[in-house]
Amino acid sequence: MTHTNTMMNISTLPDRQKETSADQVQHVPENTNIRFGSYEGFLKACLDQGYRFCLFPEIDTSQAQIALRHDIDFDTAFALQSAKIESGLGIKSTYFFLLRSNFYNPFSPQDHENILMIRELGHQISIHFDPTVYEDFHQGLQLELALFGELFREEVSIISLHRPNAFFREFDAPIFNIEHTYQSKYFRDIKYFADSTGIWRFGHPFDSAEFKERRPLHILIHPVWWMLEGEQNLDKLRTFYDQKVESLKTDFSNNCIPFRSIHESL
Repeated sequence: MTHTNTMMNISTLPDRQKETSADQVQHVPENTNIRFGSYEGFLKACLDQGYRFCLFPEIDTSQAQIALRHDIDFDTAFALQSAKIESGLGIKSTYFFLLRSNFYNPFSPQDHENILMIRELGHQISIHFDPTVYEDFHQGLQLELALFGELFREEVSIISLHRPNAFFREFDAPIFNIEHTYQSKYFRDIKYFADSTGIWRFGHPFDSAEFKERRPLHILIHPVWWMLEGEQNLDKLRTFYDQKVESLKTDFSNNCIPFRSIHESL
């Protein structure tokens, strides 16, 4: 495959990304109606409106369709929970997973099993790609495509980008000949909604003219905001943090005998 020269001074890119990322964490004021609630209830309301859920290549702008996408930033167990809810309603969606993450590891036994189970439920799995970790992001994706294909025996046709900065939100071409969800036909030509940072940053889908008129939608859902209890995004993050601490302590105990003597005191 050939591609244009995309060598960048990537050492400065993370700083720009911190300043311009669409996913910068925000605190929700107490009086803000974030309207998350039941994930199953949210999906049923979409079905009641006459929407059909589809994969990205199936989008038809003349149909009442929702391309439902999940960027898995934190935890594959939450992803499996949402996948089961969707499967029970006959809904299919696309789950995008990071291959280079400090939160989970698709090569670890449990995360690997969770991702396989999501695919077995009828959903599409793919790569949540962070281009900022590579000097040449085309070559970086080439590497991740090979790893993902080897691990899951899955041919990738579309990816999502992890916390894209302004440059990548405007990058309207495939990367290494693979489409991404921020290309115009998915991101601008149809209405886009996202629950990034634990709030509806572009308004609630149900309040939009597009939803009321049953026009096609692209909805990004992060399961972490729906599978945890809490009134506010920070409440949910505190709960998730506590869960991760307990999980880390358990892993230490399972793999380090001396640690077991201090497990309960920490």
